[in-house]
Amino acid sequence: MKKIIGLLFLLGTISFGKSGYEGYWMMPKGKFIIKIDKKASEEYVGHVVWLKDFVYPKGDKMEGIEQYDRNNPNKELRVKSRKVMGLKIVGELYEKNGKLKGGWVYDSWHGKLYHGSAKLVDNDTLKLRGSIDKMGIIGVSQRAKRVENLEKYNLK
Repeated sequence: MKKIIGLLFLLGTISFGKSGYEGYWMMPKGKFIIKIDKKASEEYVGHVVWLKDFVYPKGDKMEGIEQYDRNNPNKELRVKSRKVMGLKIVGELYEKNGKLKGGWVYDSWHGKLYHGSAKLVDNDTLKLRGSIDKMGIIGVSQRAKRVENLEKYNLK
């Protein structure tokens, strides 16, 4: 009986522990946090849920204004109502062979859309890659860290 209870406890810990791509991820230099969710369609998407600088910082030409997608190449999307907070910056990623592939990553600070991919380095480190070529050869990777203390950032 003790073995069965121990096994159930272990399975519960594995099933409900923090793992996989879903969750909150702090991007390098602590500038922002994205939340990655898996949709019913099996697509992984990511939205900005926290910004270190919610408004443009001192010295910026738009100092004090809430950050928005001001560098979007589509002028119609370059409006103050399209805020960076809540902006979808990762989409159309699907899991294949333990990696996320086939999607896109959007860099709102530069208004650039890249071919996207991601993989878990370990349970708490996500390597997110944006490439100018579909094969992912020419691009930049960033390592995001899983956010453990959600209350610190008023998340959840």
